[in-house]
Amino acid sequence: MELPVSNDGPGRESPTMKRVYLLILGMCILTSRTAPGFAEKPMRLFFEKSIPSEYPDGQEHTVQKGEWLVRILTNKGYSSSQIHGLLPTVQQLNPHIPDLNTLRPGQIILLPGHVAPASAPKQPSPALTPPDSYTRLPYIVRSGDTLTEILESQGVSKELIFSSYMPLFLELNPDVRNPDLLRVGQHISVPVPKAQASARPADTAARTPPKSEPSPLPYLTVRKSSSSGPGTNSPEISRPSSPMTPQAEPIPPSPIETATVNPTKSEDLQTRTPVLGLTFVRSMLEQMRFSFTPGDEAMYPVPGKGWLRIKMPETPLLETPWGGKVILCPVPKSSEWISDANTLGMRVCSVSPSWSLREVLQKLAASFPNNFRLWAADRDLVLSRNGLSMSLRSPLTAIIEYSGQKNVYVIWSRQAAEAPLPQNLPEILEPSRIKIIELDEMNELSRLPARPRESIYVPVATHLDVIRAMNPENPEELFGQTLPENMASLLQLLRDKDMLRQGMAQASWAGGVDRRIEIQIPAWTIAPSAHKIALLDRRFSDEYLVSVLSQYGYHCFILHD
Repeated sequence: MELPVSNDGPGRESPTMKRVYLLILGMCILTSRTAPGFAEKPMRLFFEKSIPSEYPDGQEHTVQKGEWLVRILTNKGYSSSQIHGLLPTVQQLNPHIPDLNTLRPGQIILLPGHVAPASAPKQPSPALTPPDSYTRLPYIVRSGDTLTEILESQGVSKELIFSSYMPLFLELNPDVRNPDLLRVGQHISVPVPKAQASARPADTAARTPPKSEPSPLPYLTVRKSSSSGPGTNSPEISRPSSPMTPQAEPIPPSPIETATVNPTKSEDLQTRTPVLGLTFVRSMLEQMRFSFTPGDEAMYPVPGKGWLRIKMPETPLLETPWGGKVILCPVPKSSEWISDANTLGMRVCSVSPSWSLREVLQKLAASFPNNFRLWAADRDLVLSRNGLSMSLRSPLTAIIEYSGQKNVYVIWSRQAAEAPLPQNLPEILEPSRIKIIELDEMNELSRLPARPRESIYVPVATHLDVIRAMNPENPEELFGQTLPENMASLLQLLRDKDMLRQGMAQASWAGGVDRRIEIQIPAWTIAPSAHKIALLDRRFSDEYLVSVLSQYGYHCFILHD
């Protein structure tokens, strides 16, 4: 480093030189203190950023089986008006749940914690409904019953129902979690004022109450038709002047929906009631892999508007096997409500309040012609898959197509004295995507259990086994002095005598003139013979198939390769 030269003469330092010396000294001191730090530990920079919380603090809730969003919030103590205002916040708090109306058990849902829950509604004190003012009467829920109608039919006024008898009913029936979802055939206890109960004859107690006129639903007025004959209960629907969805005329129930009780059955069976109405429709659609949205009410945000409220008990919402959403609507709705549902990709199918299964299936076929269709009741549906030929006929046969595959659903409704379908027949048809929905005389699902495959004996054909099954009346005339030595020589002998025929082993089951199932399998048959003998190729050695043919009277043998 070249230092500046002083002009002040020897022995004297200029001010400039002093500043240079001080600068060099300061750099040395600074380097001596900081160099080891830079060499051993590099400098780290830390930045702190204040990020405001986008959502309010909340509480986690693990979804339990049978819970839905509205029920969870209600159990937390929120009122209906609070729930309506909280739904947008709940949706923002849970972006990981695409559809809050279809919660799954085990899901973690975050609930808002900044809103003070409403005070829980107080149960009426015993003074409002003293024990000596009412009587408990047993009642069996029938199709179309609602709790309000049941109580009104027993003489309870609407004021008493909503002030004290509704909570009283829940106290008397602790197993009823939701009074809006009573099941057909359910046994309940109905509180009846003693004045009304004493005025009723013993044989007209609450077990078989007369049906009163149902209370009018929104946009719907139901009254008895004056033109109806005696014993009929045909409702007439009067619609308001505002534009509504046209309602289909009630369709008379098909034979499948009309249960016939066998009077020779035991007393236990006579107390059962047929499954009809929405309960029956729901069970059939669930067999066809439709899924109903659980809960009492679902709310969906409509872009740019508000919320679409769907009340499940009166307008069930279901998802189709191909992924669409359908609202079954037995009550008229405004055009705006239907437009909002269509905006959300939901198809509204208007059905009659009678809940006819045939009508519901027809509406689904009309709404989704590419995925759902009904087969004509007077025509056989003939299918051939994997060498097995099938012929099916039923009053209600649905064909559902999605993902490039066709699925056939045959509703087989037995009459009272009719035997069930053979054991293992449904298991034979299911690999071909054919499902038999077998019902008993009460429209309840009923089928014989499948036998374990390992319990079914499938014999491989030997010439001696076949000869025993043939059991000829005159063996010497047929075989001569010596029996065939092996299976090949036996088959050749039968061909020479025109007793071995290549054709089909077939079995069929009929239920009246409108129901029939037939299966046919390629096989060699031997005739004449004491028994029906079927020699099957190894590809038809399925145990269930052999079991069903054996029940139909065949002696089945599997041929060697």
